[in-house]
Amino acid sequence: MKKQTISALVAVLCVGSIFAGCSSKKPEVTVPSTTAPAVTEAAPETTAPAVTTAPVATTVPETSAPTTPETTAPAETAAPAAASTGKYVDLENMQFSINGKTYTLGKTTLQELIDDGVPFREDDVANAGNNLNKNSQSQGFRIELAEYESAQVYVLNDTDGNKTASECYINEVYLPIKKDSTQNILTFAFPLNMTMEELKANAGEPTDTRHYDGDDGYYTDTMKYVQESTKYYHDGGYTFEFMKGQLNYITIEYMP
Repeated sequence: MKKQTISALVAVLCVGSIFAGCSSKKPEVTVPSTTAPAVTEAAPETTAPAVTTAPVATTVPETSAPTTPETTAPAETAAPAAASTGKYVDLENMQFSINGKTYTLGKTTLQELIDDGVPFREDDVANAGNNLNKNSQSQGFRIELAEYESAQVYVLNDTDGNKTASECYINEVYLPIKKDSTQNILTFAFPLNMTMEELKANAGEPTDTRHYDGDDGYYTDTMKYVQESTKYYHDGGYTFEFMKGQLNYITIEYMP
C-alpha cells in the first residue's frame, strides 16, 4: 500500500513537471514599427551666402554692346523670341533680351552674359569667380542701362556641390522702371508701358493680386503669375508692380 502511494505521488509530480515545462515559454514581445516618421525638409535658403573666397578678376569689356545677332525681333526694340508668340507671360520659357540677344532663365549662365559684353557694373562682375554654396542664390549683378538706371540679375546654384557664380545659370531678373525711361538695352516679351488691363487681357487673371493704399493718393497693385517649384518651397514666375496705374518694377524668376 505504501509503495502504491509513493508511485501515485511520483506520477503526480511527473505530470506536474510536464505542465510546468510547457508554461515556461517566454511571452511574445511587441516590437514597435521601425519605419521612420516622415521628415519634412526645410526649403533651402536662396539667400546669397557670405562671400568667403577671394574674387577671381574678371575683365569687363569696355567696348560698346556686342553686335546684335540676327533675330526676328522688331526693329524698334530688341524683344525676346517669346514675343513672336504674343504671350506676355510664359512660365515654361521665361526669356529676356539684352542688346537684341535672347536669353532664357534656367539655361543661360552668367559667364555667357559676360562673354557677350553685357554692361555689368565692374565691382559686381568682379565677384563672378567667387564660390556660391549649394542650393543658394547669389547677390544681384547690376547691369548699367542708362544714367541712374540699372537692372539686376541673380544666379542660382541648384546642385549639391559648390560652383562659381559664373558657372551658374541666371534664375532671376529684376528691373525697376524709371518714369519716361527710353532705355532699350533690356527688354521682354511685353511692353514696359503696358497697363494692368492690357496685361490681364493678354495673360489672363493673375495667380495672386495685392492692392495697397498709402498716403497722399499713393497706391500700388501687385500682380503675380507664378507656379510652385518642384524642388524648393518657393514659387517662380512673373511679378508686376504698378504704382498709381503705371508699371513700377518687374521681376521674372525661375525655380526648378
